Amino acid sequence: MSDKTDILNNPLPTGEIPEEKKIRNAVILPDGTKPVPMGSGVITGILGAGGMANVYEIWNAQLEVNRAVKLLHPNYTVDQKQRFQTEMKICANLHHPNIVEIHAVGAWNGLPYIEMERVKGSPLDRMITERGALPLEVCTAVGILITRALRHAHNQEYVLYGTAYHGVIHRDLKPSNIMISQEGAVKLMDFGIARPTDASIHTTDGAILGTMQYLSPEQLDGKEADVRTDIYSMGTILYEMLTGVQAFPEQNISKLMLSKIRNAYKPLDNYNLRIPSRFRALIHRCMVQDREKRTRNSDVLLNELTRFHRSVTLLSPEQVVEQYMGKTEVRHTVVGRRRVIPVRLILGVCAAVAAAAAGVTLYGRAQRLSADRTRAEQARPADEVARTPSPPPVEPVTAAKPPVPERVTAAPRAEPAPSAAKEHRRQSAPAPAPAPFEALTARYGTTDLQTIFCKEVEAASYASALDVYEALTAEQAQTTKVMLYRLRALDRTGRSAQLTGLLAAHFIADGEYHIIKAKYALSTGDVAGCRASIARGLTTPTAALDPSLLRTEALYLRALCDSRDFDAAPSQETVKKALDSWFEVKAAMRASADHAYYKKAVDEMQRIRIPAQK
Repeated sequence: MSDKTDILNNPLPTGEIPEEKKIRNAVILPDGTKPVPMGSGVITGILGAGGMANVYEIWNAQLEVNRAVKLLHPNYTVDQKQRFQTEMKICANLHHPNIVEIHAVGAWNGLPYIEMERVKGSPLDRMITERGALPLEVCTAVGILITRALRHAHNQEYVLYGTAYHGVIHRDLKPSNIMISQEGAVKLMDFGIARPTDASIHTTDGAILGTMQYLSPEQLDGKEADVRTDIYSMGTILYEMLTGVQAFPEQNISKLMLSKIRNAYKPLDNYNLRIPSRFRALIHRCMVQDREKRTRNSDVLLNELTRFHRSVTLLSPEQVVEQYMGKTEVRHTVVGRRRVIPVRLILGVCAAVAAAAAGVTLYGRAQRLSADRTRAEQARPADEVARTPSPPPVEPVTAAKPPVPERVTAAPRAEPAPSAAKEHRRQSAPAPAPAPFEALTARYGTTDLQTIFCKEVEAASYASALDVYEALTAEQAQTTKVMLYRLRALDRTGRSAQLTGLLAAHFIADGEYHIIKAKYALSTGDVAGCRASIARGLTTPTAALDPSLLRTEALYLRALCDSRDFDAAPSQETVKKALDSWFEVKAAMRASADHAYYKKAVDEMQRIRIPAQK
């Protein structure tokens, strides 16, 4: 029977204070400056003080480790004590690399405590305050690790107060409850208001528990929470990591409540963020007010986050966070907002541009009419010109009365010299496809050489595409897509000299460009340059290549680099690294066992062996 039931069933006379409350109210909590014994060690400092409990750092001399002890305040209410005991029981069943581990529970001077692992690092909220918006790969990495913890909690089987339950809802997910160690470990903590997914645990006074900025709409409405409650809070955390600001930053409680009720936050589209549109949509979907339309569970969220993470980096989430935390100099990143132009202004500018274009067109027609008349007059015999009366003057051209050109025959134009034909095509507007490309014109149903060139590259007819490229105009040849496709064609046909020149002469901010550059660097023996270009390729959007194909190319190139490292210095470390890389290539190509990359992976995994010990 709980303390709450005892007090309700055995009411005290009015004004009388329970003996237990007299004793615990006399307890003075340590301030963290003295080595007071607590838990399995002695206090070495205070890590935090909240409205319900203090958290101390202790030193366990026998194990020579620091631990954290969460101690309930002496002035606790019955409801707070019940929540504290529930936290003990729930956390005792949660064992996961991304959840703070509970080592023991006990009492100090009659006050219950929880002894847990001490994570030396920084809470996520402090890291965002100090560093601002986090890089995309760090956001996806932290998101994956915390979602793994949520998935474990949401699917946990355990017994609580003699009843079997399935799943734990955290209900207080926020950046301050996420610890990131100096070594890159990410831990979810503070299950103080957690509860089973299929049980109701109400507060005695009906108060809203949790931090307002991260609470889901159903928590504010007093509705029963479920796993989608944590999904909503996870969306607000991803939002804050990406932008460096809270989704609901209002400090005034009235304004905060109003914005939370309306779920009125600034969409990620309002920020200058270079992130995939589907990633933005995922975060918005997590934060939908109607939980029936929200991302339905942590499994779905984890799969989506993992897919986005793999599209931006080959490193594991743990490796990404470890590298980021290891940086000694990290500048504060502020994400600006997109400038929103009023619709009326846009319409006004469009109307003005359209009017100006119409005026220029009419003026040009008038000029061409005058020139045609002059050439026609010059082409007539002198006596005929003398007999022909002068035409009336041309009236001013206006939009309301466009000129009607006379039916005149212009003098034939001189054709350019044969030697200058190619240069003439380069400098003029696109012309119909010449005779050598008639078959391609018929195949693709167009005479536009730029379109034909791109279609041939997409059909893997690289040699034919390069022939078409030579007939393009200078303007067509300088478009980003054409240059990317030419790079691809030169790479596939092995024309290294032209490829070298193109890479040296042009820089294209596209993932495919960097992957092709990585392949070229590896062909010259520059393994470090290859790795650097791979990293840039995976973090740069690609316009003309499917992201999954780009990632496959990156995996293959990385595996080749690891094989080179093994060949240069065989060791257990280089063997493991190379085998892991080729395993990833093989897994990525498992549906295409006849592909050269799959066969290469099989061969390399058979060839690479741990060197014999001497």
